[in-house]
Amino acid sequence: MIDLTFRASRLLALPCLCLTLAGCGSSSSSSSGQPSTLQTLGNVVMFQSTKPPAPNQLPKDAEEEVICPEVIIADGGAALRAQSGQDSGSLRHQISIVNVARECTATGNGSFRLKVGVEGRVLLGPAGSPGSYGATLTTTVTRGTTVVARRTARVGGTIPSGQGGVDFSHIEEGIAVPAGGSDVEVIVSLGQGGAVTPARSRRR
Repeated sequence: MIDLTFRASRLLALPCLCLTLAGCGSSSSSSSGQPSTLQTLGNVVMFQSTKPPAPNQLPKDAEEEVICPEVIIADGGAALRAQSGQDSGSLRHQISIVNVARECTATGNGSFRLKVGVEGRVLLGPAGSPGSYGATLTTTVTRGTTVVARRTARVGGTIPSGQGGVDFSHIEEGIAVPAGGSDVEVIVSLGQGGAVTPARSRRR
């Protein structure tokens, strides 16, 4: 199975570690006022120089923290079933979302670039037969009441004779999320590509 476990790529570890190293160095500085060996080593590790840069020369993204929003599967959008009747034996096939993940990369001033990954599976039912099956996967990104992006893609797969199912995966890349004060929601759904509403929003 493809690993879609992403993580936020900008954290506060850099400035925090700098302060820790600087604090250790100042407590063991020589009486001449020169930086200690520990402080100099810390500067080389962090800045590739024996001296730290001026505060206004630090990379801006090193000071930013990206809180990467969770991916929500829309209410009723986790699976699609094709049946010829009402009983379980009439199921022809089912297409479902199995796993979701995301990755965020800071682009400055509170904005970031988003990547969304979806893994799924196509299964044959008792009334199904080998063939190609697909569905529309919709990825919607909102900030507050504003729709930042809505993308659709065809997902699915071909089940050969003698096999009961097949996996699929899809990644949406390069979604630019602008800065703003409202929470960002990432919603995925299997269906016809229309607007989707997460279950948690309906409960508010």
